[in-house]
Amino acid sequence: MALMPPQDAMFLYAERRQQPTHVGGLQLFTTPEGAGPDWLSEQYWKVLEQPVTDRRFTRRARRSPTALGQWEWVDDDAFDAEYHVRHSAIARPGRIRELLALTSRLHGNLLDRRRPLWEANLIEGLDDGRFAVYTKVHHAMVDGVAAMRLLQDTLSEDPDDRDVRMPWSREIEEKESRPGPGLSPSRLFQMGYDVISDAFGVTAATVTSILRSLEEEAATLPFQAPNSMLNVPITGARRFAAQSYEIDRMLAVKNALGITINDVVLAMSAGALRNHLLDLDALPDKPLIAMVPVSLRSADEAGAGGNSVGLILCNL
Repeated sequence: MALMPPQDAMFLYAERRQQPTHVGGLQLFTTPEGAGPDWLSEQYWKVLEQPVTDRRFTRRARRSPTALGQWEWVDDDAFDAEYHVRHSAIARPGRIRELLALTSRLHGNLLDRRRPLWEANLIEGLDDGRFAVYTKVHHAMVDGVAAMRLLQDTLSEDPDDRDVRMPWSREIEEKESRPGPGLSPSRLFQMGYDVISDAFGVTAATVTSILRSLEEEAATLPFQAPNSMLNVPITGARRFAAQSYEIDRMLAVKNALGITINDVVLAMSAGALRNHLLDLDALPDKPLIAMVPVSLRSADEAGAGGNSVGLILCNL
């Protein structure tokens, strides 16, 4: 049993059917030269044979009286790899549109809290012969930066390395509290100390990020967003859309203006939203406000589990 840090548990407390708190990623790959029609099916069975060496992927979330009602991670004694890893195919004609439609349906479903909070899909059927990997992980397990590092660690620069690997097959060092059983006074004190120190540590780092943004006149205060067609209640359904841009073009803008890639992406998002609202004759009088996540991880913590993230409200 391992107590869940407060910032990780927050994503479980906040989750509703209309507000899923998992994160997902979609990757496209070209099959190796000479791959037959059953290549991905063969890879699927190889993936199931890979040992799950990262314990985060075999633990489920639980609340119990012994943890004073707090969320904790416990080993799943009934772990079933075939439930979490699926082999799927998209409908003909097998365009990116059909792939994104399938991903939208997969992403809109809540993860089963009775099991480890992740799923992975190997998807074939694209008319150009490529295959896709869609991975869904609950935010209580990892944040965006940690998830991207996990995926990055499964990739290889060796052209002869043809097997598909998954993040859970690599052992990743993690630090976690392992309090003993029972509710002894020392354990109660340690639980309270962990909650307070974690909360204050996150707050201090977040405040630093917000102050830096205020100095750059990028951040704003709550309740300043204008009324718009986007400020409406939403359902739990999700639509997954994608667009590709040349990274060299974005880097050229970044270097010319002395800014960051994040600045470029926010500017592109602001411009796209403005044009969309103008086309619908729905542009508000004041700028939209974006809630932007800010990673608080140091470089050597990029692959660690859990969450180390803050938020700022950014004037677009």
